[in-house]
Amino acid sequence: MKRFFTILSLGAVLLTSSCKQWLDINTNPNYIADADMALLMPTIQLSAADKLGYELSLYGSFWSQYVVQCSTTNQYYTVMTFDVTNTSFQSPWSYYYASILPRIKEVVAKAEEDGHASNYILEAKAMLAHSLYILTSLYDDVAYSEGYLKESQTPHFDTGKDIQATIIALCEEIRGMDAAQVAEDEAVNLTSSSDMIFGGDTDAWFQFVNTLYLKVLLRDFNANKAKIQSLLAENNFLSKDAAFDNFADQADKSNPLYESDRRQLNTTNNIRCCSDILNVLNADDPRLLYFYDNNPGGVVTGSPYGLAGDPDETSRLALYATEPVWFSTVDEAEFLKAEAYARLSDATNAQACYEAALAAAFSRLSIKDAAKYLETNPYPFAGGSTQDMVEQIINQKWAANVHGMPWEAWFDLSRTGFPQRGKTITDDHGVLKSGYPVRFINSKTSADYNPNSPKPEAVNVTMWWQK
Repeated sequence: MKRFFTILSLGAVLLTSSCKQWLDINTNPNYIADADMALLMPTIQLSAADKLGYELSLYGSFWSQYVVQCSTTNQYYTVMTFDVTNTSFQSPWSYYYASILPRIKEVVAKAEEDGHASNYILEAKAMLAHSLYILTSLYDDVAYSEGYLKESQTPHFDTGKDIQATIIALCEEIRGMDAAQVAEDEAVNLTSSSDMIFGGDTDAWFQFVNTLYLKVLLRDFNANKAKIQSLLAENNFLSKDAAFDNFADQADKSNPLYESDRRQLNTTNNIRCCSDILNVLNADDPRLLYFYDNNPGGVVTGSPYGLAGDPDETSRLALYATEPVWFSTVDEAEFLKAEAYARLSDATNAQACYEAALAAAFSRLSIKDAAKYLETNPYPFAGGSTQDMVEQIINQKWAANVHGMPWEAWFDLSRTGFPQRGKTITDDHGVLKSGYPVRFINSKTSADYNPNSPKPEAVNVTMWWQK
């Protein structure tokens, strides 16, 4: 069920009262300086959904090699060819630091002062862990010790490895909360109308944290093997999708990428299909017709990555005005479990979770006749070595995220090397002399105003957890 809310206006929701030079964000006179938790929580979630649903979906779709630029337009040519600078990624940087993180801190402070709002603490800290995960996945170093825990206009940044440890500690802190007390507080301080992701379902929030916890632990499997085994034994992961689904097929109220690409551009020919997807999915997979539209002759066709697609000869990425922005999904949880079991050399459980993941991926998109198609066992689990199992699992996880979380597919590509370039997907370096894009470049605004800002690294400079 969609949960709608009104806080002044969309513009007021997305802006912030911060006025830090290093972020170059001005004070918004319409912002409520001392808003109630019930107003702050949807603001946090909407701001995060806006960034995930637009910039991260756009870059993720290209850099995961799901799509290519249209040959008759040039809106995303620099994205496709990796021709980016430190001015390209300022919006996600600013939103997280100037809007999302400060509002999370406000909710936690208000909830702790209330004394009977542990449900708000659960939701806010879960959003904090997820926000730190996104920031460190994109930019590596994060201003957390200074900039969040301690306010500073010229913060030093924690290293990516330190942020990894911080996220793990946050997840463990949340997992240690009294679930019965949280549920009791939810009955008193309802978040059912202000929680835009789970509608106040505290059990689902704990499952969301467990799923994020497993995802983060897998970035250093050998170091975290014991924790991963314990978490798998609990088996309390997402049983429903973490989705912001409060969109309407109206101007300024639709899915962010749909709004930008289909309503606001002077063309609707973007964005074209990359033929790489056809190397993983069978031609009769019914998801293909959900993923792509404007198909020549009714058949999904595309161009290899790096080559612009002729609109008369290639399919277009299908976008939907009311499609949710997913923060995590049931199929992601099952694919994560499958990968973990594969790395533990447990082929039986890896296969069971892999098959559950495929079923959940079809179910999430409400694909017609999905059960009948899956009965044909279109993607049988091949087993084999650990590497063989992980490759098959990640390849299908990659394919499921065309309409899902394309940024996660990009993260996995950088982390695991799957799908393999030159084997499964196109090996293209764009304007780069070597390597591939694995990060966003630190914001120019931060570099200009904060002497302690990290040195901007090129997009192809790998982080500690990447292959």
